[in-house]
Amino acid sequence: MGAYNPPLEGRTERDYLLLDFSESTLPPDAAVTEAIKGFIDAGRLRMYPSYGRFVEKLAGYTGTPPERIIVTNGSDAAIQLITHALLEAGDEMIMAKPSFFVTESCALSCGAQVVSPPYREPDMAFPIEEIVAAVTPRTRLIVVVSPNNPTGTSASLEQIERLLKVHPDIAVLVDEAYYEFSGSTAAPLLRRYDNLIVTRTFSKAFALAGLRLGYALSSAAFIAELHKIRIPYDVNALAVVAAEAQLDHPQSWQAYVDEVMHSAKPMVERFLGEHGVFYFPSDANFLLVRPDDVQACHAYLKAHDILVRPQRAPVADTFRMSIGTVAQMRRFMEVYSRYSGARVAAARVAAVQSD
Repeated sequence: MGAYNPPLEGRTERDYLLLDFSESTLPPDAAVTEAIKGFIDAGRLRMYPSYGRFVEKLAGYTGTPPERIIVTNGSDAAIQLITHALLEAGDEMIMAKPSFFVTESCALSCGAQVVSPPYREPDMAFPIEEIVAAVTPRTRLIVVVSPNNPTGTSASLEQIERLLKVHPDIAVLVDEAYYEFSGSTAAPLLRRYDNLIVTRTFSKAFALAGLRLGYALSSAAFIAELHKIRIPYDVNALAVVAAEAQLDHPQSWQAYVDEVMHSAKPMVERFLGEHGVFYFPSDANFLLVRPDDVQACHAYLKAHDILVRPQRAPVADTFRMSIGTVAQMRRFMEVYSRYSGARVAAARVAAVQSD
């Protein structure tokens, strides 16, 4: 196994535009801060957290009964719970690559093998046929990340339902960390398929990555099994208070999602197209971009206070960049235009010298 070591250090030491971790580029609504202050002022930090009221509120947001919901310390913890409940040494988990490294790490920590059909070039389409063909008698879990990180591409509801229907004895985990941006969910299928699990997070659109809160939706019977192996009180009280405030005051984060997906992202896509920079179509709040020289581009952007995330194989020639507000992405485009201009100028000088 390899450790998950994201490059987090030093991100706040300068006025960076943080486009490297798919976080919200704006802070949460002021109601979140007020709710946290109120909780602290009431002297409630001394008490263990309770989740009942929040789960009821989450049930209303997701349209899922409370007994089908478990809240976790980020969706990473939900994924860890699910893999540890389902996988043992010698089992197999299928998850297309490239995808979210933490899920693979959780499976490996159980002693399971990870079977990884590749996403399809040239558009990184979900490899449904390859996944179906990869199923063996040892398969215990199929993971679908939709939209996928880092490609931004999605599996269709029909493809997900095919996996659920054809393999009723195999659990299908659909990771919907970017649901609020894509607007597409497998949650309605929970009513028909007991082998479906959906995970989501408050780290992205809800702007609460620092507080670590996620949740899983599944059958009541499977959620009851997860409760048996979870760590008690692993979701802190401030995360619950903040998440409740976000659910009670949706106007701010919904306006942010709308600006990102319907204004800023199309603007950046046009810009990249006009500059001849390849990117993969995405259903999420980020783009996987293939510049002429990923290392040089990353270094230039960082030197000009913009952070993006270089990727590993099989997409090591790309970087992933979050999409922020229109104003923030104009800042990105200005810097990238200067980088592009400098590259063109250098190429011309090299051509003259070679002559």
